Amino acid sequence: MNFEVIPFLSLNGQGAEAIAFYVQYLGAKVLFKKNYKEMKEMDPQFTYEDGQDDYITHSVLQIGVNKIMIAEEAMDSTRPWQLSNSFSLCIQSKDFSVIETLYHNLTKHNEVKTLTPFEKTSFSPGYGSVRDPFGIVIQLTVTRHDF
Repeated sequence: MNFEVIPFLSLNGQGAEAIAFYVQYLGAKVLFKKNYKEMKEMDPQFTYEDGQDDYITHSVLQIGVNKIMIAEEAMDSTRPWQLSNSFSLCIQSKDFSVIETLYHNLTKHNEVKTLTPFEKTSFSPGYGSVRDPFGIVIQLTVTRHDF
């Protein structure tokens, strides 16, 4: 089988801001982005509340060699939207300078909270973690392994 697993972030009205953040601080490339206004133009049946023109209905970003998807809606509409503490993005590379640079780029933003300072650990020559302005935990790991 040939397929990929892509983390999908539901950001409850902060999708466009998150995309801009990941572009600026992680060098993300926007592969696809459609907002509510554009969706309404494609599908007149599509409805949304006033002030949500720029909300993201779907997007795909490439960060390094991987992709993430971002939209606004909760994945389970039977429950209220809630940012969970059980989700993170893990960015890894064998290249120490790549991971160190990404960590320092992220920590330049005043709303990024350092959870684990970037340093050598028992499992990595360099590891750190942060929480971005949207509540997403990002782990940055210098790996010794080929995955």
